[in-house]
Amino acid sequence: MSRTHDDLGHPDEEGQGAARGVESISYSIEIGGSTDGAVVAGDYNLVIDARHGSSVTVGRIERERPVPVRRDRISVLPRRTREPLGREADTATLASAIAAGGLVQLCGPAGIGKSTLLRHLARTAENGPDGVVFVGATHKQVADLAQEVFEACYRTPGYAPSRIDLRALLTGLRITVYVDDVDLTIDQLRELTDLAPDATFVVACRDSTLLGDGAVHHLDGLSQDTATRLLTQALGRPLHDAERATALNLWQVSGGNPLFLLRAAGMSGADRSALPAPGAVEDLLPQLLEQLDDSAMNTLKLLTALLDAELAAEHIGVLVGEPDPAALCERLTDLGLVTPGEHGYRCAPGVVSAVRHRDPAAIPVEGLCRYFTRWTADPATTPDQVAAHSRAIERVAGLATNAGMPELTAALGRAASPKLAHSLRFDAWGRTLGQGWAGARRAGDPEAEAYFTHEEGIRCLVTGRRVAAAALLAQAAVLWHTLGDGQGRTTASDAHQFLPQELQPPGRLDTPAQDAPDDGDTSQAVADHMADLERTTPEPSSLTTYDSVDLGSSSTDFAERTDCEAPPAPDPAQALGNSTPASGGDDLGLTTTVTSPALPTSATGATAAAGATVAQGGSLLATLLVTLAIVGVVALIAYDENKESDTAGSWPTTTTSEGGTSVANDQRTDVADTSEPEVTNTRQTGVAGTWSKDQDEFDIVESEPGVYLVRTTCGDTVELIGDDTEATGRDPARTRDSGGGDCGPIIGYNTVTITVGADQDTAQWTVTMPSDEEGLRTCRSCGTSTLTRAG
Repeated sequence: MSRTHDDLGHPDEEGQGAARGVESISYSIEIGGSTDGAVVAGDYNLVIDARHGSSVTVGRIERERPVPVRRDRISVLPRRTREPLGREADTATLASAIAAGGLVQLCGPAGIGKSTLLRHLARTAENGPDGVVFVGATHKQVADLAQEVFEACYRTPGYAPSRIDLRALLTGLRITVYVDDVDLTIDQLRELTDLAPDATFVVACRDSTLLGDGAVHHLDGLSQDTATRLLTQALGRPLHDAERATALNLWQVSGGNPLFLLRAAGMSGADRSALPAPGAVEDLLPQLLEQLDDSAMNTLKLLTALLDAELAAEHIGVLVGEPDPAALCERLTDLGLVTPGEHGYRCAPGVVSAVRHRDPAAIPVEGLCRYFTRWTADPATTPDQVAAHSRAIERVAGLATNAGMPELTAALGRAASPKLAHSLRFDAWGRTLGQGWAGARRAGDPEAEAYFTHEEGIRCLVTGRRVAAAALLAQAAVLWHTLGDGQGRTTASDAHQFLPQELQPPGRLDTPAQDAPDDGDTSQAVADHMADLERTTPEPSSLTTYDSVDLGSSSTDFAERTDCEAPPAPDPAQALGNSTPASGGDDLGLTTTVTSPALPTSATGATAAAGATVAQGGSLLATLLVTLAIVGVVALIAYDENKESDTAGSWPTTTTSEGGTSVANDQRTDVADTSEPEVTNTRQTGVAGTWSKDQDEFDIVESEPGVYLVRTTCGDTVELIGDDTEATGRDPARTRDSGGGDCGPIIGYNTVTITVGADQDTAQWTVTMPSDEEGLRTCRSCGTSTLTRAG
């Protein structure tokens, strides 16, 4: 880690900025072959290859599979924190709930002290007799969280058990699992806790989601006496007599929020001046920022670029040229400006907006992306280190794409992908593959596109998404053949032998009858799948202007817009050269295409795209794509009743914090039957059906049990999770467009809930804005409307 901060494009010795055009950028990323050793996912032995695509073999014999060895002492504790002030009663209540077992939820607003109390409990409470595990859950999905718990309990490096085996291994373990910063639905929480049925789970999150399934404890603000103690402690001196009245007013205005009080103390701590007047509370952050030196501001600007991603102190030191980054970050923590996590530091609530309003210039994306690409590809960087910084890597890749430098995104994705695969964090791996694929397509890099498509096919195979794996690996074989990469083509073909018989192609993919078609005839289903992976990169729920980035490659500074008028990201289906289907789609945007007589009246975009390929090229590979798409329709019927596949990580589809869907099962990704249902006299009930509002009608379709899809007037597909009586999801909030309509750029997400009345013919449609976004934007659609069933 001997690089200097000149990597970021700071002025060199001659005072010239280091920003350059894309054409002049030189890369020295070494794309190696197989990484050290294989990993095992369920029954699959996975050999990760960073150049030609990974390969798999199957070890069905029990002795060929790893034998997990339970740790003698299960103890994964959080970092040490100060003892929380004035939380004795909360601690006692929570300790009692933990002793009772089950699921315990600690909730409260940002800055109230949930993480501090949770860490204190993990270290001091009477935990389960078999041990304690603390995990940070920021933007992690169930599969990656479950793998982290498993690794805390067993010594088996490089092994991700199947879902069935994982539950068997975790059953009987009487551990207490503390999960911080949870952003999971109640169904996802149930899924996680069901995997360790004898464990006690204590989760910290913003809002309560439990419905009689466990104990809920709402954390309130500090008492007046405790608030005074906190101010005294933060100031390092007793309060002056004249300050006591001010302290009382600050406590009342803040509601006892510790983060607010820390910032108020920070305003007077530097020069021992008096506490700020309560009337100046709105100016606390701007005034605090004015007091910071260059190193501190550069650190905040760096963390602002990464939004809510944690960054280790060592990276901060290199990137901003700070010799003692840990001490600097602790100082910023004491001021309530950054939040420490298990792997580094990130901006505290509200700081990103304040920094951007004060100084919209920040660090150039080009240098930031090159730095992370080199660090990730460095042989000394371990898979665990890359996994710990996966969110930061995702954010940097997104910045590079938004800045119009997709080749940087692809390079970073290729560097990170092998190590994320080796870390067995398959959800994080998938998001990086999706971003890398999009970057490769936009940059016109067919080799990288083939690699990302191939790796996603392997990931789907080992995580039980077999229909998607069949189409992806077939497409990868086409791309490898076009490139003349025989090894990649053979590896993709070999992986097909591990698919069910009905998904096997009628011949080897690596022995085409003639040249493969041009790679522009990409399967629509594959393109949609990979684009969905890119869209599942979770966005923070606490801010709305994260993607309002103005990062031209010619600028030496990182510029952010603050007017929330960022142009929307290009539609992947259009930006990647995919053709519009010949016939229209249904209300949910599911493509309707020409089909085989043997199929239902609607099939996937994959079938149409592959059919066009046959017409143009006529090769065996193209024919196989059609065959796989057709077979996929039949296979989906069989797999729909077999959710618990005996492979690693067969997880149901999840919803990210930005409202996108993670492609987590084949039933929703590759094939959608949009044929008109047979008309019956059965009365519609539940959430699904046709509803009317102000004489406008729209459909809510149940895509799988408990998952509903609704198409908005702006073309967004909103996923609602719940049951027949109530379902909730996230709806994109948009600004006005150039024509004065309501379909401008996305500036955030609102929470939408539909609650069906007892008569089944009416429902309440409620739209609310997250509390931490209040004041940052106006919610024109918030409120409750009555829906009437129209069909």
